[in-house]
Amino acid sequence: MRSDQQTFRPVRGVHRRYLQVAFQILQAIGSGQTPLGSRLPSDRDLAELMGVSRLTVREAVLALEVVGILQVRSGDGTYVAHDGTRSSAMGELLTGASFQVPTAEVLEARLAVEPVAVAFTAQRITDAEAAEIEELIDRAAGLAEDVDGLGDFVSLGLEFHALLLQRCRNAHLAAFTTALVDLDEHPLWTLLNAQAVQSVEARHQQVDEHREILRAVREHDADRAAALITTHLEHLRDQVYRLSSTFAPQSQPSQ
Repeated sequence: MRSDQQTFRPVRGVHRRYLQVAFQILQAIGSGQTPLGSRLPSDRDLAELMGVSRLTVREAVLALEVVGILQVRSGDGTYVAHDGTRSSAMGELLTGASFQVPTAEVLEARLAVEPVAVAFTAQRITDAEAAEIEELIDRAAGLAEDVDGLGDFVSLGLEFHALLLQRCRNAHLAAFTTALVDLDEHPLWTLLNAQAVQSVEARHQQVDEHREILRAVREHDADRAAALITTHLEHLRDQVYRLSSTFAPQSQPSQ
């Protein structure tokens, strides 16, 4: 019989801890330790096993319930409603079918406006502001190989984009662009970002790309900064579509 203590481990990240909880649940489902139709441990037990609050567990369960992976039955508990590696539920999560703002539209909007904002940032940023952004990148680099730091890594990556955009010195443009990467505005978007950087290689690539973007911004090379942020977002888009293909429903063999 499966041991919940072996399946779930304490969460170490400090940013958006529900993200780590959600991914541990996804990993348990994907590995078969918590199979389709099985009941999860109670919120209280999960909170104790992972060292988080019951509210954090509920946030994770809600995110996975919204995309159809979990089903909460009143008075009975939380059940695995779909095997995320074979059902359309994970595909919907990754393609944005369950988002209030579809993922494809978010990426399209970011590709349209972020290069413009970053070009302004390159023209107007100060040395002190660039140093502040570099500190975020350094912190993310320190978490690139830490499997338990995934939530913090994702948060730092989105903070990099938000801070870079805020330095464009245009309040309206900054407000619009930062809303597209806001963690609170798009909670499921953070799950998608985390899926895209699950591998150590992908995390190192993100750090390297962020450093290249900052280098161009620091050198006040607006054209190069805009080109680099475009390439960076195109890489993210490609990762999203690749994940979408990986988790698409598999056809059943004919009888």
